[in-house]
Amino acid sequence: MDIQTINWQEVEEKATTYLSQYLQINTTNPPGNEIKGAQFLKNIFDLEGIENEIIESGPGRGNLIARLKSTGNKPPLLLLSHIDVVPVEEEKWIYPPFSGKIVGKEIWGRGALDCKSLGVMETLVLILLKKINLPLKRDVVMAATADEEQGGQSGVAWLCKNRPEFNRFEVVINEGGGVGLARKTKNFYLCQAGEKGLCWFRIIFKGTPGHGSLPREDNCILALGKSIEALGRYRAQIQMPQIVEKFIQGFSEDEEIAPILHSLLKEPVRVEEILEAMPDQGLKKLLLAMIRNTFVPTVVKGGEKVNVIPSECYCEVDCRILPGETIEGVKKEIAKILDGIPQYTIQEIQCATASESDFSHEIVKIFRETLVLHDPKAIVVPFISSGATDSRYFRNGKTVAFGFAPQLVEGDLALHQDMVHGHNERIAKKDLVFGTKVLFDIVRSYCA
Repeated sequence: MDIQTINWQEVEEKATTYLSQYLQINTTNPPGNEIKGAQFLKNIFDLEGIENEIIESGPGRGNLIARLKSTGNKPPLLLLSHIDVVPVEEEKWIYPPFSGKIVGKEIWGRGALDCKSLGVMETLVLILLKKINLPLKRDVVMAATADEEQGGQSGVAWLCKNRPEFNRFEVVINEGGGVGLARKTKNFYLCQAGEKGLCWFRIIFKGTPGHGSLPREDNCILALGKSIEALGRYRAQIQMPQIVEKFIQGFSEDEEIAPILHSLLKEPVRVEEILEAMPDQGLKKLLLAMIRNTFVPTVVKGGEKVNVIPSECYCEVDCRILPGETIEGVKKEIAKILDGIPQYTIQEIQCATASESDFSHEIVKIFRETLVLHDPKAIVVPFISSGATDSRYFRNGKTVAFGFAPQLVEGDLALHQDMVHGHNERIAKKDLVFGTKVLFDIVRSYCA
């Protein structure tokens, strides 16, 4: 087989089948049980004669590594995805979330977007590269890893610590970006060039216990309630990281969006008012998250019995912080928000500072040149994601990492955003094959 004889209709059929089967493997984290997903991918690579291995970081925590070896000596490229998925509320789905049901032109299931579809795209890229027998100047490695949804300690973090070769990649292509926003004259593909820092805190409130029939002013539940309200009202100071300025420049060819974004650069304090005119709600949400720290209460734990005032309760807060911010600085900001609230302590659950990659790297030029071949209206725009990915472990080790799983969204970006970790997650077949084609050509350009 050569490049000209690749049958992309067959590739689409294979991609659809693989993804449907992959989605049927329940890898909800916790507990993960990623070994089943890793074995599924291993079976595919074994059939294709591609070198691979499963590495277990713990019981059931499987990580699949596959490799195409080169004749060159340049540092390898890593294609990264994760096997685990977040929990579901099954009763709120139209189709069962672990059915991998194919409905018309779409494949449904938890992980269809985040991020088993990327795992299938990357699997097919390796298979196609082997079939055309392309001479490589650098190894192409694919890793489908465990535990991304819980912080990666049993996945990429463990591999970086325990497998020295995991710290030797030239470039990592991962989840977190690549979504294209279809506009009138151009299609803007968002490339994740950085991500906000992740700080999860538990705020513990103390009070005097007693009988529920006797109200107390130092009831810790009251302090908890006031704190949640204060966190919900708080809006952090607006900042303009360099990536945000490049993001705004990237939309300069959109006649409707460009004036709004340039107004924001001039008067950032008027952000809410200015962004009211934004035609795409998903883009508005994305931009708001890129220009300030956020503090979102997500878990509340109070008393055990209706007639007992507890001595202790807590809330957990998901903080996402911009480049340049520190963990200690975030704690001070929380203390400022909770000024006047009595008897509380802050515990760190998991914290990591923001990470960025250089958007002038040669791989970005390849992203641009390749996308235009598949979509002449394409423009690649950098952004900072509000969510954390495993890319941070590589960036912190000075390896360049970008989130780029190409697909084109027609309609409001918010509809796509709501499916990630939401109900009725699904991907169109055309997006699955489009992403495979683009990634295949990117890897060819960079590695051959």
